[in-house]
Amino acid sequence: MLAFKEWSYIVTALGKGKQSIILRKGGISEENGDFELKGKEFLLFPTLFHQAEQLVKPSWLPFLKSEQYYEQPEKVRIKYFARVVESQVLTDWEKVKKLDTFHAWKEEIIKERFTRWENKIQMLVVQVFELGAAQDIPLMPEYEGCKSWVELDVKIDLIGRPVVNRNII
Repeated sequence: MLAFKEWSYIVTALGKGKQSIILRKGGISEENGDFELKGKEFLLFPTLFHQAEQLVKPSWLPFLKSEQYYEQPEKVRIKYFARVVESQVLTDWEKVKKLDTFHAWKEEIIKERFTRWENKIQMLVVQVFELGAAQDIPLMPEYEGCKSWVELDVKIDLIGRPVVNRNII
């Protein structure tokens, strides 16, 4: 089962409808370090790997800290899945900056990702769904590391209620 690894703060923003875009440059463990869209539907796998409170806008933090994904030792709670509505590579920094109100990251982290990846960044526009029942899955060694995608050793039906975008354009 395909899952997309993202900071738990961002999974919360997506799952609560505050954010509906994902900006990605790729993971160190990915082929050539470049991001590649592996599927149009995937589970959202919240991770603490590389998550840094100081890289999130302070005004978003109280909202994002409310969700807990690691309540049980050696398990992660999966609550959401996403469907890609649109995917594009952005190469104009001014266009990337205009997305500021639509995501939780501070400008400096987006700028760093953009410039490190040859002045481009992948943007996914997603519709997020809340699963009918959250699933606590074991944390396996193969899920660790700096990579965007993991194949989970579980079967979870991608059925749920759509999350309403609360950050209307």
